[in-house]
Amino acid sequence: MHTNPLWRTKIRQFWGVLKRRRRCLGIFLLLNGGLWGVPALYIAIRTPPIPEVELPNINPLKKAEYDLYVVNWGFHTAILLEQPQGWALGPPNSPNSRYVEYGWGDKHFFMLSDTSFLATLTAGILPTDSVMYLRGRDTLLSAQKHARQLYHREVSAQQLYDLITTLEQSFKRQDGERSVPYPPVPNFRGQFYPGREYYVIWSDCNAWTVRHLQGIEVAHSFGPVIFSEQVGPSLKGFQLIQGID
Repeated sequence: MHTNPLWRTKIRQFWGVLKRRRRCLGIFLLLNGGLWGVPALYIAIRTPPIPEVELPNINPLKKAEYDLYVVNWGFHTAILLEQPQGWALGPPNSPNSRYVEYGWGDKHFFMLSDTSFLATLTAGILPTDSVMYLRGRDTLLSAQKHARQLYHREVSAQQLYDLITTLEQSFKRQDGERSVPYPPVPNFRGQFYPGREYYVIWSDCNAWTVRHLQGIEVAHSFGPVIFSEQVGPSLKGFQLIQGID
């Protein structure tokens, strides 16, 4: 078999371009590796280990199934769960509330509502400090004002217990307890706490939501989750009760 002379010429031309551009290509690969590799290495080294969390005994849980919600607030998603009776997972202003909302995000963008270009860019490409958000709710979550979407399903007592365990591991903890919360923030009814993990665009609040739900097998993901609109299609067994899917 003889190779077409035209293809030989094109291959030689292509190889010549690569040789001339190899320095630019090398710089591009170096910058790309630095953009993703350096933050990933920093996160791996600096993130505190997963802590042990002591929860009340699961055996006294009276119900076989508990309500679990996922809410899309816009850019941000959160997990809302029915709190077992007698537990005190909520923030200081409502520790025994019927429902507890868990959220996670960048400290400046989320807690301080700093949406400036610099804060947004920093949160996107650099590992930044994170916060956990807790809010207690006592009303049945049939709908939520300002929410774009609200999803609901029921989970077993064991699934709820396992989910709460991993959510509590997202807090920065001291001597087994959550770190001291930040002072109350205007326009937020809940409480912010220091987060254990670092925030970066490819490990943001929406990836955090899906990751925790995957742990109890009520979500799946076939690729990186970055945007809030990706969370709904990742859910398993949930019913959309508000908004458009």
